[in-house]
Amino acid sequence: MRTDDMLELLVQDLPNQPRPVSAILLRWWPAAATLAGGGFLAITGVRPDLIAAGLTPTLVKLMLGALIALSAISGALDLSRPEAQASAASKWLLAVVGFLGLIVATDLLRHGLDGWWARLFGKGIITCLTLVPALAALPLVASLTILRRGATTEPMAAGALAGLASAGLAILAYGLFCNEDSPLFVATWYSLAALIVGLAGAALGRAVLRW
Repeated sequence: MRTDDMLELLVQDLPNQPRPVSAILLRWWPAAATLAGGGFLAITGVRPDLIAAGLTPTLVKLMLGALIALSAISGALDLSRPEAQASAASKWLLAVVGFLGLIVATDLLRHGLDGWWARLFGKGIITCLTLVPALAALPLVASLTILRRGATTEPMAAGALAGLASAGLAILAYGLFCNEDSPLFVATWYSLAALIVGLAGAALGRAVLRW
């Protein structure tokens, strides 16, 4: 047996091996989001018409939140390795762009341009732009803390993706509460709320994820 093979076997037998970043992140990041989102919904409750009129639009919001969370966290995990590049890690977000385009196109095909202004702006912009970042704060802190165990060479990009992923989880909780159902509203203001968290993640990532 070669010396390298023997050393590898010995390392595998060590009881206190460091756990990979992905295992830790995928355990504690959603737990932090569940704590924040569960507390929020325990106080506010879900929208009262969820099972009736709100079921289909809420499913669209949940799909958007899940897609943002999964695609962004995949990119953030890629960037936890020093050889990964931001351009390659960001490719996961193309699925989000495609989904947003689909729901906007569906709205315009169904309603045309009649009343687009009201469908776009609704009545809950401030609530959306406030609560989604607030709900994303705890999972963002958790994800950045865990990503520090990695060795990213793209700290701003990794932080931005962690922020987007945390916003996606926040949307899962907020979407159960929000009664703004226009696809134009959801595509525009949910996305802007996620971008706000992504920018915050980029700024924090630059500070805390550097070597």
